[in-house]
Amino acid sequence: MAQPKVRTLQRKVLRDTVYESLVSMLMSGSLAPETPLSIDGLAAELGVSPTPVREALVHMERTGLVTRAPLRGYRVAPPLTPDQIGQLCDTRLILEPGALILAFKRVDELGPALAKAHTKHEKSAKAVAGIVPDKTTMNAYRDYMDADWAFHNTIFRFTDNVYLQNTADQLPAHLHRLRQSVRRGINDSELAVSEHAAVLAAVEAHDLETARQALYDHISNVKDRSLRDESDPAA
Repeated sequence: MAQPKVRTLQRKVLRDTVYESLVSMLMSGSLAPETPLSIDGLAAELGVSPTPVREALVHMERTGLVTRAPLRGYRVAPPLTPDQIGQLCDTRLILEPGALILAFKRVDELGPALAKAHTKHEKSAKAVAGIVPDKTTMNAYRDYMDADWAFHNTIFRFTDNVYLQNTADQLPAHLHRLRQSVRRGINDSELAVSEHAAVLAAVEAHDLETARQALYDHISNVKDRSLRDESDPAA
């Protein structure tokens, strides 16, 4: 009698595993923007049946990571438009300063964890300073993106709020699309490190209002830099 529930759970776990694999492929650059996606081809590559791939792509379509056209199938979503960039950054401006308020309930633990994340971000930023991502620098590029997000995700983790954390889990792939959409790429790494440092200093001083403002200013600056790069053909 319980078997149908077990099969349903196994199917859901497999779909989620396929989804995570596809997102990783997108973030690694192996699935570039507007790349056509073959369900059968992806199924063969991942060693699964077409069904969980199809279900994962349906979920990715809902989140905007892929698009689907009648008779043409799925393809990786194109680069973000300026309006989408603005919406993504505005979402972060609403979520992250609020998350920081909750995380401050554990500020004595948050400070050291954020400092550790910041050290990794600084190191990865030095590795990519002044480079334009290509095949030879892709590992350094991914490391930088991971370290950049890890700093922000540390704040979400210390909220102890599963709903915020689940929402935060959706952001890295969209932030990857943001990086793909702007011409400067990761050339703002020094600015980002400096802005993270301002957040960290305020957290270590247990100054919530200054930390919240520094985080808000950082995300606002990311938005401004991204939109400026998108509109400046010489960037």
